Amino acid sequence: MTRLTPDLIEGVPDDTIDLDSKLMKMCGKTVKQIALEGAGVDHDVDFSKVRVAVIPITSGMGVIGGFSQSVDAIVKRLGMQSYVTKGTDVNGFSQAINDGVDMIMMADDAMFVAYNVHAARSTNNSWGTAMGYAVALKNAAGGVKGKDVLVIGAGLVGTEAVQILKSWGANVSVTDIKFEKAKALEEKFGVKALQDVESALSSHKYILNAAPAIFPGRLIMEGAVVSTPGVPHYFDEEGRKKAKAIIHDPLEIGTAMMAVNSALFTMKQ
Repeated sequence: MTRLTPDLIEGVPDDTIDLDSKLMKMCGKTVKQIALEGAGVDHDVDFSKVRVAVIPITSGMGVIGGFSQSVDAIVKRLGMQSYVTKGTDVNGFSQAINDGVDMIMMADDAMFVAYNVHAARSTNNSWGTAMGYAVALKNAAGGVKGKDVLVIGAGLVGTEAVQILKSWGANVSVTDIKFEKAKALEEKFGVKALQDVESALSSHKYILNAAPAIFPGRLIMEGAVVSTPGVPHYFDEEGRKKAKAIIHDPLEIGTAMMAVNSALFTMKQ
């Protein structure tokens, strides 16, 4: 979570990013619909009875300004009851438990989780981000089965994305500036590791970017679909004109995916 800064998420609480409208144009689905699909549900779900506490955590680098308020707003847009605890850290956790909430959401420098109190199970942000952005890519691409898909970045999110996309029948390649990390995923999951990042980028129409990256327009394929949770990233004017879709938001898709998946642990469908 350390790459997030207050300026990146300042538009999230008031929804000035208008993400649903952008996603509908690129993917044909809203944030909630993407999250439901990622959780394996093909119909709408009423989350109005789900009570969520967002706990500010001050360990490590400390609270990211606006983070808890942004998570709270995202969860509310899913229809859940949500609030930010007055206390932080253990004090906030104690408050949430005493309030009898169904789910707790909290993040430190290393991990962001949605914890279902009743199921004693959590959904972490690495999986949530990978699944949310993979679903968005799949919808924008008209499906990924049998298609060549590139995952940029072999870290936590990239590793999850590789597994998800391969399970959907995509021909997955992975690249990383530390080639040994991509090679390890090749050996573990049977995907293809590519060493030349620029060559990999220029030869793929469908891309899930899970790393900080610069996308020179000369390398972007005409009609490319790039699903990119990685921050920071940069697309020049040429790249934006050539791409069919560049799917990105600073926090909402991954957070919504976590909240929906965690809530469904104890909801009857």
